[in-house]
Amino acid sequence: MILLKNGCVHNGRGQVSTTDLLIDGGKIVKIGEHLEAAGADVIDAAGMHVFPGFIDPLSDWGILGPGREIRGNANDNDERSDVFTPQLDVKYAFNGRGITRQQIYAFGITAVGVAPSNNNVFGGQMAAFEVHGVNPMKMLIREKVGMKASVTEAVKEAYGSRNLAPMTKMGIFAMLKEKLAAAKDYHPEEEKVERDEKLAALKQVVDKQMPLFVSCNTPTEIRSVLRAVADYDLDLVFCGGFGVDGSLQELAEKRCGLIVANPANGFNKYTRNTDYAGIAQLAKQGATVAFSAADNGFGGREDLLWSALEMQKAIHDSETVLTMLTYNAAKLLGIEQLTGSLEEGKRADLVLWSANPITSYKGAVEMTIANGEILYRKGDAMKCFL
Repeated sequence: MILLKNGCVHNGRGQVSTTDLLIDGGKIVKIGEHLEAAGADVIDAAGMHVFPGFIDPLSDWGILGPGREIRGNANDNDERSDVFTPQLDVKYAFNGRGITRQQIYAFGITAVGVAPSNNNVFGGQMAAFEVHGVNPMKMLIREKVGMKASVTEAVKEAYGSRNLAPMTKMGIFAMLKEKLAAAKDYHPEEEKVERDEKLAALKQVVDKQMPLFVSCNTPTEIRSVLRAVADYDLDLVFCGGFGVDGSLQELAEKRCGLIVANPANGFNKYTRNTDYAGIAQLAKQGATVAFSAADNGFGGREDLLWSALEMQKAIHDSETVLTMLTYNAAKLLGIEQLTGSLEEGKRADLVLWSANPITSYKGAVEMTIANGEILYRKGDAMKCFL
């Protein structure tokens, strides 16, 4: 057991209080004042800010790591042999040692959504993982959290450069519509229907068993996707956020998710168009907004917080920004009942900060606890699972 005393607890859903928090069996079992627990490891959190662990919902953390030198710069979430690969599952590419060596928990991140790259129209199935350990299957929080798709220039660059389809936007959207229609009409339970693993995987999206995460670089691409899928009732999450502003009200009306990508990628010409105030306006209207440190493989541990700081400068509401860093990210991955906020019964994924990092540059991580285990304590050697 771990008992945190007198911390300023931000629950990730807008509530803040100075209180105690009791952890047992990897879960938060009690939140309240003047808690006592015989035998618990008591941690004085007075003067500290207790946050839910940050969640990066769209990343390739754990993909890069030991063995990367064998394939040069190629990643194991980047299958370029076929532009239509929805049957692929990123959990088989995840490397526990790789993500542990990167020690992102020391930056306040306790869970990640790992996704295929942006190079295929339908790239495969995403999964959510813890950020420490060795065995990927034990680190797996939830599989099949989303289907990754892309309509960006990355598809044309990956296939058009080899004179393979799709070489144009027309080809990309034709394939998007064609494959969704085929999945809708696919009924493997009917007699004489041959099993098709690709359509079976994509049918989970059409049947709303899995959200569709679509990478888009521009508002035009987002609107084109909305038009292309208008005949389907899909759970949509748009990835990128470049150029999105308050005028793109379709996102709010349809209660879509929006993952705002890393603004620090100077190699992406679209990042400079990110409008945080406009995105915040859509969030108020109903869009579920979260942040990601990655931009198709480009990103560092600090970038997740930097995105949050940009949003804070635009809206001056640190608790709303914290929700985007934590609960909203969990919600988009379908793991909000497990983590993403500090509530009784949820996983004990939390971080102690010396000051609120969303409002003060003096904030530093003092301790990270994930699934009830202390992974990092300032001044101690980092835990290593190698």
